[in-house]
Parts: sequence; structure tokens; C-alpha cells
Amino acid sequence: MIKMNVLACRLAYSLAMTLPMASVASPNNVANLESIFTNTDVPRVFSGVVIIAKGNDITFSYTSASQSASSDSTALAFTLQTPFVTASLSKQMTAALVMREVDQGRIDLDAPITQYLERLKGKWDAVITVRQLLNHLSGIVAMDKPLKTVPGDVFAYSNTGYNLLGELVATTSGKNYETLASDMFEYCGMDNTNPSSNTHNALRYHEKSPGELVAITKDLPARAAPSAGIISTAEDLVAWNQCLHNSELISAKSHVQMVTKAATRKHRWGALGYGFGLQLSDNTAVQEWSHSGYVLGYISTLSYYPKSDTSMILLENISWYPKDMTRVFYYHDQLRNQLLKSLK
Repeated sequence: MIKMNVLACRLAYSLAMTLPMASVASPNNVANLESIFTNTDVPRVFSGVVIIAKGNDITFSYTSASQSASSDSTALAFTLQTPFVTASLSKQMTAALVMREVDQGRIDLDAPITQYLERLKGKWDAVITVRQLLNHLSGIVAMDKPLKTVPGDVFAYSNTGYNLLGELVATTSGKNYETLASDMFEYCGMDNTNPSSNTHNALRYHEKSPGELVAITKDLPARAAPSAGIISTAEDLVAWNQCLHNSELISAKSHVQMVTKAATRKHRWGALGYGFGLQLSDNTAVQEWSHSGYVLGYISTLSYYPKSDTSMILLENISWYPKDMTRVFYYHDQLRNQLLKSLK
């Protein structure tokens, strides 16, 4: 176990002293899932919420505790309704908003983005399409930098591209992004999900260097909501998977496009396909549509397994030292590995 400073030690102590909530049911035939989070021989502590669900029914859940940065070191218990910033899980929600506009005939995926965002005319010496923003083939890395790659050439992850998509749907719909997203979440029955950073959310920390935790007090700017700033709960994200994949939120044609491989992304899980805001894995015996997220103060993973209608959600309130992503997503990957074995 790593050596931790005083704040981290208090956090670890609070986690150990807080009774977790866990439940296991038979539908997924998962065993020993709780031991993943209670094992003491691990590279770091777990601080967050976990859900595995079959459809809308939660078959496994585990919650830990958040350590207050106040002098009394109060431990605050998480629940399945605790709000977290979902980080890059926001991208599939923005992609769905784009596809809703496509379904209304207001967006053509293969049209240049300058058709909808006139302010970008002449910005880059290349034609960039809406589709290329969705599947990270635009080459955009930042508004004030040249393109990293030729549009349509290779996968180049772009938060800026998704923030532009948020601006684009606001232009085509005549509504601001927050209103569009809130309307979609209401349709999906996601009562505790919000695109506004003003929503009260979990206390959060960043591991500045191994063992050194610092409290994060600054919220993401509103302009980052389409790529990384949507706030939600583990329970609401179960509803999101059902709404996106098993409802009329978007047309069947639009859904197929979201889950069709358009690019390849290098990942610690191996090479993954990428659709619209979704990672696509067919390297195992189990089809998986997923995404993970990392912003200061939060990490997240959301996976959906369509054949068994199974969801896996992990939300944490600490962004661990980013030089070792295997350690950062240790619990996320351990749970995923165990779940994949049970779903084969």
C-alpha cells in the first residue's frame, strides 16, 4: 500500500470505519464482488459508489465514504443518489442530443461544422464534419491550436470537439445546452442529473503526487458541460443506459450509428472501437459499450452489455495520480474483469 499523507490517512481510516452497503443477487451470477473493494492488499483505497444492474434492477451495489476536508474530519457516507461529476461520460449524453437533432432533420452528420457554427469559418484550413467531432476524427485539440491530424484520418481524443457539439445543438435547436440536456434527462426519468456545475455534488480530491491528496473546490466551467461536466448519480446512470439503449430517446437508425465502430482507440483494455461518445469492445466474448472519465476531483466508468441488459457504474470523488492509469482505474477494471467472466 502506498504511503499517504495525513489527509489521505484520515480518508483511508474513514473508509475502513464506515460500513459499506453491498448486495448481490443471482441474475448475473457474480461472486465475491464485495471482496474487490474490501481486500486490504490493494494499490489504493476506494472512495465512491458502485452499481451493477440487470435492466432497472440493481443486483449489486457498494458505497464507501467521502472524507471531509474540515478540521473535524467528518466522514460523509455516499448513497446511490449522491451526485458526482461524470467527467467524459457526458460525451455520450451530448452525442445523444446531436442524434436527437439529426432525427428532427436539423443536423446532417456529414455537413461541415461551419454550416452550423459560422464563427468557425476560416478557423482551420480543412473541412471538419459533425460526424468527425462525434468520433474524435476531427483533429481538433484546442481552439487556439492547429489541427493535430488531418480530419477523418486517425483517432485524436478531443474535449474541445464535444464542447463544440454542445454549441452546435444549441444553434440548431434554438435552445441552450442546459435546457436541451435537462429536457432529455427529464424524459429519461433522471431526476438527479444536471448539466449545471452549480449543483451540489460530492466532496472531491486530487492526488497531486503519490500519497498527496488536495481538496478541489473549483467547479468545471459551464462551457465544459458537453464534454465532461454533467453531474449525475449512480442510480440515474442505470436509468440513462436504459433510456439510451432501450427507449425511443433516439431513432433506431441513430442508435445504430452511435454503437457502430468509426475509429479505433488505444486503451489499457486493448484496442477499442469508438462510435459516438461510446467505446465499443468486441475483443471478448461479451459485447460492451462503455466509457470512462477523469477530471480533477472525479473518475468514472459506465459500461453496458446489451445481450444481458447489464449495466456497470463506478463513480469516485478522487482523481488519482494520473501517471498510472492502471492504478487510477484499479477497482473499475477489477470489477469489469469479474463481471465479464460471469457474463460469458
